[in-house]
Amino acid sequence: MKKFPKPWYRPHRGLWYVTLNGKQHNLGPNEAEAFDRYAKLLAAAQQQQPVMQSDSVVAIIDEFLHWLQRNRSAGTYGWFHYRLERFARKYPNLSAADLRPHHVQAWVDGYTLSKTSRRNYLRSVKRCFDWATKQGYLERSPIAQLEVPAAEQRENPVTPEAFRGLLAAAQKPQHRDLLNLAWLSGARPQELIRAEAHHLDAKNHRLVFSLKQSKGKKKVRVVYLPGEAWEIFQRLAKQHPTGPLLRTSQGAPWTTSAVNCLMCRLRDRTGLKYALYDFRHGYATRMLQTGVDPVTVGVLMGHSNPAMVASVYQHLAQSPKFMLEQATRATS
Repeated sequence: MKKFPKPWYRPHRGLWYVTLNGKQHNLGPNEAEAFDRYAKLLAAAQQQQPVMQSDSVVAIIDEFLHWLQRNRSAGTYGWFHYRLERFARKYPNLSAADLRPHHVQAWVDGYTLSKTSRRNYLRSVKRCFDWATKQGYLERSPIAQLEVPAAEQRENPVTPEAFRGLLAAAQKPQHRDLLNLAWLSGARPQELIRAEAHHLDAKNHRLVFSLKQSKGKKKVRVVYLPGEAWEIFQRLAKQHPTGPLLRTSQGAPWTTSAVNCLMCRLRDRTGLKYALYDFRHGYATRMLQTGVDPVTVGVLMGHSNPAMVASVYQHLAQSPKFMLEQATRATS
């Protein structure tokens, strides 16, 4: 006789779960109702009919995360999982029908967050319930009116002087490799820490990420590696023929958290407050200041629309010296 997995209780969430055909199902907090849903899931599995196992907020989140695992990158899944798991712990028994924007606002208000982090927490929950509506789990999103603030424009490009100070404060070669590559390539931090030996194009001295691995998944991402940047990656490829090329001083692949910790330590040593992403802004600023045209800069940085360069780097217009040089060049 065929045996089926039995439901189990997860104490830290106060919910019952069962795994059927490799998929984990949330059965809700009530034991009797959980086993009733379990029976319906078994019947549906035998008939191969999809069933929404609960109308709770947690159930919607679980379905969304499961969909992300199948259809999006590991990085995207991890980004949402970190935030939505926190939201699920805040409201383990709340039904989707009873969810309101004030629930999300109260959850976010419980943390001390920067403006950008606050925005990301809000939009992670809103994206989840927009997805549930599009998939037909809900007739309409209960938080459709939730206000998500606009993204904060970061205009904090790393200057050559600041780069020299940060590099001098980096005590370990693994830290200096990361900073040098961010400075020389203009790559996104996630592109750097995910780069592996098979991404290296020796003929053209560049990193090539497939469509599936590229941001937006609309075109192949290419990162050109001039001079020292190519030499660093060549050295790292010999040390790590498989797996991520850039590693911490402990030999582990870099994570977002580890990168942030490094930048905080450098800030404490130098008084310079930068994120690794600011190296990318510094790269674009240097390119534009040295006369590289915006279209080429946009292509080098992997922007889907080169016009983004003009909108993001308007701070150059605040430099009278630079603008005068451009006006002189145009009339000479």
